[in-house]
Amino acid sequence: MTEAEVTVSSFHRERFPSSFSVTGGKGGTGKSTVAINLAVSFMLDDKKVLLVDADVDSPNIAVLLNVEKRNQRRVTGFLPEFDAGKCSQCGTCVESCRAHALILPEGKPPVLFPEVCTGCEICRYVCPSDAVKEKLKTVGYVYDASYRDIDILMGELELNQMEAVLIVQKLREEVEERLRNQSYDVIIVDTAPGTHCGVMRALEFSNTALPVTEPTPLGAHDLDLILELTKILNIKPFVVLNRSGIGDDSLIREVCEKHSAELISSIPFDMGLFECYAKSIPVVTGKPDSPSARAFKELYGKIRDLVL
Repeated sequence: MTEAEVTVSSFHRERFPSSFSVTGGKGGTGKSTVAINLAVSFMLDDKKVLLVDADVDSPNIAVLLNVEKRNQRRVTGFLPEFDAGKCSQCGTCVESCRAHALILPEGKPPVLFPEVCTGCEICRYVCPSDAVKEKLKTVGYVYDASYRDIDILMGELELNQMEAVLIVQKLREEVEERLRNQSYDVIIVDTAPGTHCGVMRALEFSNTALPVTEPTPLGAHDLDLILELTKILNIKPFVVLNRSGIGDDSLIREVCEKHSAELISSIPFDMGLFECYAKSIPVVTGKPDSPSARAFKELYGKIRDLVL
């Protein structure tokens, strides 16, 4: 496995055509399962698919498809280093650090707690003595993989690092690079759960989002949050209700009505889906006649008409 050092550049908000993001306000709703089965459905329809695992805190598409990661590329971020000869010990950097990653011992330059530093560079910008220098740290990695004819691009955050946005930015840059050299019929982005900055950046790949939820009070609560975020980002949401029937489906319909969001699919939980999940096989190929596989095929038809 080769490793190339990568320093990320600025983020671009222009969205990719023929793409959509699969997202969710909470973890465990089946977001990655939806992304995978839709990717395989496009592939079975002879479409060229790029599947992007942007859940960099906990990427699992490679595990769920039982494929190997390859071509590791290192992603770096900013880490401050202080020039004792220039530092005036004014404390401006310490006061400006929102992560509280710096302390100022009496008579000495600032001391950094690197595991807390978010790499925002504010200390560098506010220093009146130009005493803060750049020292790069590894924040994570980007990998390639493939499943049959599906190309997979994934990011992974290094342990004890918090700069998920940097990994998502790097994924964005690599998608742009791929599109300069080849074409894809569709790009599917699997975001992290939640509404944090890493999710926001992953959602900005696309004009269309599929928030995946479940019929529980917590599912409804977090769906409300993710629909608020899509509204702020001017992204059209189409809600997918996974495990339909295990709880009160009306909770989800009420949230959809509140946000004028279409509930585009209700996917039942069945043993065929469970068996395929346990074997790392997409249910649309492993159990094509199961209730969940039929629901995925119906969902695929709707999404195909939306993005192609």
